[in-house]
Amino acid sequence: MIKRAFVILLTSSSLAVAGEKIAYQDWVAELSGKTNEAYTIADPNTSFGTFCSGDQCLFYLHQSLNCTPGAKYSVLMNSSSVSTALTMECTVINGNIFQILTPFNAVLQATQAGDSIGFAVALQSGAFAVTRFSLLGAKPAIDRMFGEASGNKRKGQNVPPAPPAQPPQILIMPPIQIVPQVPQNRAPNNPPKSASPDVSI
Repeated sequence: MIKRAFVILLTSSSLAVAGEKIAYQDWVAELSGKTNEAYTIADPNTSFGTFCSGDQCLFYLHQSLNCTPGAKYSVLMNSSSVSTALTMECTVINGNIFQILTPFNAVLQATQAGDSIGFAVALQSGAFAVTRFSLLGAKPAIDRMFGEASGNKRKGQNVPPAPPAQPPQILIMPPIQIVPQVPQNRAPNNPPKSASPDVSI
């Protein structure tokens, strides 16, 4: 399914064709019928969003990182509702590098609540490239884009939109520190006396 979405993206002339452009706080929904996009921009070279061509949708990062087209990399995602590891696949579209994020439902869930979302990508130097994006306006922009995409699907096929599948919840827990318990009746640095069958005088 991801390969099919890549083919759809590659055959599109750009990520979004000029059409209706609606601002939702820090997010923009570009609706043009068959292709629809909702995105936010962190700086002139960095954006995060979702793109649909027909009923095929994906989330992407567009940033100034060099990556090998077709290669898959790990990325950590953090929002107020979800913190998880994702896979991103480097893809070139119209000469621009995009990182396609999977699993889709984990990213979708992360965009539905909170004020910001962050992505940390490991670099060859051992450092991390961290990018944060605003989520203010994300939910209504994405909902509007999905509504437009499902509306076009219904117009062409008279099929009701399928509700999104519930993603499995993946939690990354911090390391646990194990501290030995000290009985209340002895001091922490005094070892317990061994119970020996020998009698000492």
